[in-house]
Amino acid sequence: MLIYSVFGRYIGVRREQDRWLVFRIDMTERKYSRLRECVIPDTLTEDEIPRWLDDIFHESATEKHPGVIRIE
Repeated sequence: MLIYSVFGRYIGVRREQDRWLVFRIDMTERKYSRLRECVIPDTLTEDEIPRWLDDIFHESATEKHPGVIRIE
Protein backbone atom coordinates (compact mmCIF):
# COMPACT_ATOMS: atom_id res chain seq x y z
CA MET A 1 0.00 0.00 0.00
CA LEU A 2 1.17 3.51 -0.83
CA ILE A 3 0.91 5.80 2.20
CA TYR A 4 0.79 9.59 1.95
CA SER A 5 0.60 12.45 4.41
CA VAL A 6 -2.16 14.49 2.81
CA PHE A 7 -2.09 17.87 4.55
CA GLY A 8 -1.40 16.07 7.84
CA ARG A 9 -3.87 13.19 7.37
CA TYR A 10 -2.56 9.74 6.53
CA ILE A 11 -4.12 8.28 3.40
CA GLY A 12 -3.36 4.88 1.91
CA VAL A 13 -3.84 3.95 -1.73
CA ARG A 14 -3.80 0.41 -3.08
CA ARG A 15 -4.32 -0.99 -6.57
CA GLU A 16 -6.80 -3.87 -6.60
CA GLN A 17 -8.32 -5.47 -9.69
CA ASP A 18 -7.39 -2.51 -11.92
CA ARG A 19 -8.93 0.00 -9.46
CA TRP A 20 -7.42 2.39 -6.96
CA LEU A 21 -8.81 1.98 -3.43
CA VAL A 22 -8.35 4.74 -0.84
CA PHE A 23 -8.01 4.22 2.93
CA ARG A 24 -7.71 6.23 6.14
CA ILE A 25 -4.56 5.12 7.94
CA ASP A 26 -3.85 5.08 11.68
CA MET A 27 -0.05 5.05 11.68
CA THR A 28 0.15 4.37 15.44
CA GLU A 29 -1.75 1.10 15.28
CA ARG A 30 -1.15 0.42 11.57
CA LYS A 31 -4.90 0.04 11.02
CA TYR A 32 -6.83 1.25 8.01
CA SER A 33 -10.41 1.61 6.82
CA ARG A 34 -11.87 2.35 3.39
CA LEU A 35 -12.41 5.98 2.49
CA ARG A 36 -15.23 5.47 0.00
CA GLU A 37 -16.00 9.15 -0.59
CA CYS A 38 -12.62 9.67 -2.27
CA VAL A 39 -12.33 8.12 -5.73
CA ILE A 40 -9.13 8.03 -7.74
CA PRO A 41 -9.62 7.48 -11.49
CA ASP A 42 -8.44 4.02 -12.52
CA THR A 43 -6.46 5.51 -15.41
CA LEU A 44 -4.07 7.46 -13.16
CA THR A 45 -0.54 6.17 -12.75
CA GLU A 46 1.15 5.80 -9.37
CA ASP A 47 3.18 8.95 -10.11
CA GLU A 48 -0.02 10.98 -10.69
CA ILE A 49 -1.67 10.07 -7.38
CA PRO A 50 -0.01 12.77 -5.20
CA ARG A 51 -1.19 15.51 -7.56
CA TRP A 52 -4.72 14.07 -7.55
CA LEU A 53 -4.79 13.92 -3.73
CA ASP A 54 -3.53 17.51 -3.63
CA ASP A 55 -6.35 18.61 -5.96
CA ILE A 56 -9.02 16.81 -3.94
CA PHE A 57 -7.90 17.81 -0.43
CA HIS A 58 -6.23 21.22 -1.03
CA GLU A 59 -8.73 23.00 1.27
CA SER A 60 -7.08 21.16 4.19
CA ALA A 61 -3.71 22.86 3.59
CA THR A 62 -2.13 24.68 6.54
CA GLU A 63 1.25 26.29 7.15
CA LYS A 64 2.28 23.22 9.14
CA HIS A 65 0.98 20.78 6.49
CA PRO A 66 1.18 22.52 3.09
CA GLY A 67 1.12 19.52 0.76
CA VAL A 68 1.08 15.84 -0.05
CA ILE A 69 4.13 13.76 0.87
CA ARG A 70 4.67 10.07 0.22
CA ILE A 71 5.53 8.31 3.51
CA GLU A 72 5.80 4.70 2.32
